[in-house]
Amino acid sequence: AAQVNPWMISQLGLGPIARSMHTVSARECQEHFEESVSAQDLRRNFLFFSVKFGILHGVVTTPFVIATSALNPSVGFVGNATLNIFTMLSTFLVAPAVIGCLGLKPSILLGMCFYCVYAGLFAVAAWVCPVQQQLLQLALFTVASCSGGVAAGVLWTAQGGYFGRTVDLLVRKEGAERSELTSSLAGSFAFYFLGFEVTAKLLWSGLQGVGVEGWAIAAGFTLIGLLSTLLMTQASSLSSADQGSSWKSKVTVATSLWSDPVVFLLSGLNLTFGFSAAFMNGYVNSKFTAVQIGVWAVPLFAAATALVAALLSKVLGAVAIRTGKGFVVSLGSLGFFCIASSFFMLDHCQGWNGWLLALYFLQGIGRAVYESTSKGVFVDFFPGRAVGAFANCMLQSSSAFAMCFFLSDVLKGPELARIVMVLSVLTPLGYLGAVRLRALEQQRLAAQASSAPGGDAERAL
Repeated sequence: AAQVNPWMISQLGLGPIARSMHTVSARECQEHFEESVSAQDLRRNFLFFSVKFGILHGVVTTPFVIATSALNPSVGFVGNATLNIFTMLSTFLVAPAVIGCLGLKPSILLGMCFYCVYAGLFAVAAWVCPVQQQLLQLALFTVASCSGGVAAGVLWTAQGGYFGRTVDLLVRKEGAERSELTSSLAGSFAFYFLGFEVTAKLLWSGLQGVGVEGWAIAAGFTLIGLLSTLLMTQASSLSSADQGSSWKSKVTVATSLWSDPVVFLLSGLNLTFGFSAAFMNGYVNSKFTAVQIGVWAVPLFAAATALVAALLSKVLGAVAIRTGKGFVVSLGSLGFFCIASSFFMLDHCQGWNGWLLALYFLQGIGRAVYESTSKGVFVDFFPGRAVGAFANCMLQSSSAFAMCFFLSDVLKGPELARIVMVLSVLTPLGYLGAVRLRALEQQRLAAQASSAPGGDAERAL
């Protein structure tokens, strides 16, 4: 068969047509794969995806947690706040466009690569002496945080789309209830990636306890992250509803949901988790745990948070199937409220020593809900729009992180704790409002359908 010369295509002005034909062909192949793949293979692929994602997540989140104690404290504050600012910008502007252009799996791989850059530059920053070369350390960790923020925005938004597409396909192939699938899959995903986070933090604490330098541990973690990224290339490619759409629709995929009040009513747990996690990482870690017990206890106690969250994630997924997600959301809000209220009860955590671990356990309860049930809630309320929904989810939590890190260097602990308390009270109320609003919308649509021409005849049939 004769082959078409690429030079001739460009000279005849057929490049756009050829690219369009290639896009259509690739889309048809993707649709054929999704139609032919079995439900068992989809579940197996999601497990593979969760494990590789969890490994990468574990090795890159440990530097974020210990930044204010392993680096110069001001460098850690500035870097972590910068990471969350760039997460907001990436989620709002970069992630939807990247996912729309590249697709879900390539976007996930791109985000993982940027995360590895973050971990690698953290290793270099930790190697630099924080006293004599503080400006150099600040510059290195700021660049690292910019890379980490871009990675977080792209990776988590793409992960939400991948999760949502898996649910869509399983609903079609198994005929199961959507809410049950989101609860079980979200619980399984959270279990694996939180489990690897526990492993990473315990490994960091153990290596540091036997005298291994922090920069060397971070360098080793970077290599593990690169290996996980390489293995992720074997995961199946799933399509995105936003892929191939116009550039404007790609950029506005997050803002397109802002006309729906539900996206703001569901923001409570994201904001509460963001402020509570930043309060723990940026204030409790450096002001209490590192001072009263030692720097070595920071990753160890943080591992306790991840361990509690990992153990509870699957349990809460099963509970959500039986009781509904509203009860589980309220349980997570209660955990965050107890952290903030405990801060006022016993001398502002002065002299707690080992009892500080109770705060990390409570944070684990709240995080288990945030990482599992809360993600399922967004998929339930926005079926077919997972990318935009998860973009807003990340935008809400990262904005809370950034605000809290900036405020934590200015305000005292009590003011930050009060913010967490107020948000934790508003969270279940917002969820109930979202449920009620969706119910009213469904009633209105049903009424419109029944009053439409031919509606009575259709009911008679």
